[in-house]
Amino acid sequence: MTTAPISATVHQANWEYRATWLLWLCCAVSLVFIQAIPTLPAVSFLCAVLLYCVLFPNRPVRALIWNFIPWIFVMFGMLSVIWSEQPTQSLRAALQIAVTVLAAIMFAQGLQARSFIAGAMYAFITSIVASLFVSHIFGSKNQVGLTLALVMLSSLWVMLDKQQPKLSRTIALLAFLGTPSMLFSADSQGAVLAGGLALLPSVIPFLLRRLDLNTRMFLICAGAFVVFAALGVTLLAFDNFSDVLLQSIGKDASLTGRTVLWSHAKNIIADHPFGLGLQAFWVEGNRDAIRFWESNYITGHSGFSFHNLWLNTGVELGLVGILIAACTTLVVFVSVLRWVLRDPGPEGCFFIGFIIFIVARTFGEVELYGQFSLIQIIFMAGYYYAHSAQRSSRS
Repeated sequence: MTTAPISATVHQANWEYRATWLLWLCCAVSLVFIQAIPTLPAVSFLCAVLLYCVLFPNRPVRALIWNFIPWIFVMFGMLSVIWSEQPTQSLRAALQIAVTVLAAIMFAQGLQARSFIAGAMYAFITSIVASLFVSHIFGSKNQVGLTLALVMLSSLWVMLDKQQPKLSRTIALLAFLGTPSMLFSADSQGAVLAGGLALLPSVIPFLLRRLDLNTRMFLICAGAFVVFAALGVTLLAFDNFSDVLLQSIGKDASLTGRTVLWSHAKNIIADHPFGLGLQAFWVEGNRDAIRFWESNYITGHSGFSFHNLWLNTGVELGLVGILIAACTTLVVFVSVLRWVLRDPGPEGCFFIGFIIFIVARTFGEVELYGQFSLIQIIFMAGYYYAHSAQRSSRS
């Protein structure tokens, strides 16, 4: 019986890994531009995913059967076609979200966590560099702040990871040093706050990595308890604390009209406990949607949301949808938290910082559980890496 030479096997493995990384980079770079030019990035993303499936036909199957948690939201979104006011739109959205989740799991299965993070870093840096030469890459200052915060977060952990290539660490160092000044020049206090919120939760476990597991868990849990207790006492002691805080970061008490959106969303949820159907509200022909578009001067009648993940999910998928999204988010968060507590390396620290940052933003933005979203892909990839690390530690 003959076997292939070891050198040929290694060469094939290297080729597969490089192809996976290049296609992941293509997907990530495409998705960071999807708000500016929606069609071309979406087509590029789909073509890269399709090419990956053609090159490695067994990997989509592995991704589909790996774990049911990432697919619960997708399946319920497909089920909402039955009662959706826009069944075609709901089915289309569910299929697109399914492709996005599939891409997240496939690329996470095919890449080491450090390579996945480096690809995301390059994508975020590409969008920032492009914005210096082309205007309107980002739709708002808030989007600029989000991207700069993620550049800081990803570049920090690429820079501190000794197993990253020297070139990647050098680029990460330059990006990390240049980002703070760009955050301040963005003239958004919220952007500066976002940068700090992204970094702080990820740095703490890394600083405590030399302590034993029980001590790390105690210090982190005690610190979190103190922070939440202090925040709760402050909110109870000062009635107008939230207004003062909003004013300090340049926001008005209505959060630029978002409270009107939130009030309308609550009324819809009360009237439709199962929701209107996946992505069935913000469509042409819906009078309420048109009214909000026109009041916000959105002439294209597209690209809007209720600026709150939980209310937006409730409008589309009702109370059951909120419960599914909440449970999925909790499972992902706990899995990554357990990973970083047991092994506070650069990869786990990146993902815990990313997830805390994005989950905190769910109360003012809708960035998870959507199609063609780089945020969603990184979120689900974090769950795959955490779950895999947990299984490895058991074995």
